[in-house]
Amino acid sequence: MNFHDVFVLACLFVGLEAAENWLNHPLYPCVQCLCHARSGCWRRQNCARYSISEQYWRDAGALTVSNEENQDSDAFRRCMANENCIVGTIINYTGRFGDLDCNCDNVFDCKDRLAIHLKGKNCDRPVYGSIYASRFNHCAARIGVQQMFSQEGEPNCEAKVMIY
Repeated sequence: MNFHDVFVLACLFVGLEAAENWLNHPLYPCVQCLCHARSGCWRRQNCARYSISEQYWRDAGALTVSNEENQDSDAFRRCMANENCIVGTIINYTGRFGDLDCNCDNVFDCKDRLAIHLKGKNCDRPVYGSIYASRFNHCAARIGVQQMFSQEGEPNCEAKVMIY
């Protein structure tokens, strides 16, 4: 085995230790719409700036840019500068309460994740009719995510975990 072969094998093993690629996750289109709804723009770093606090990040599992990285005082800042880490943080946070049906339509979907992203587990307060819903629908129409109806949820809707 020559130096080149050893180098390639070492790179493969290091690659196995890399952080998960959240940009290929099936929920990535949903996250795009959550971020657009929250910030009004398409850059994930703006989404992070406007909607991900350090506590949100910690509640989402305090993801780091790489698996070898320590969760030190700068880890949050480094994560919020990395699109992959931002997307993973949002996916983890919006799924942390189980399949929480925020709009009482008996389905856990991207619309519920929007409410969780904006309001945490108090997500049963209406999002529809807001600038967030308008931005969400603009994005959803553009990339094929199910749009929010003008009136989501029942008048006395109370968020509940879906049981399948």
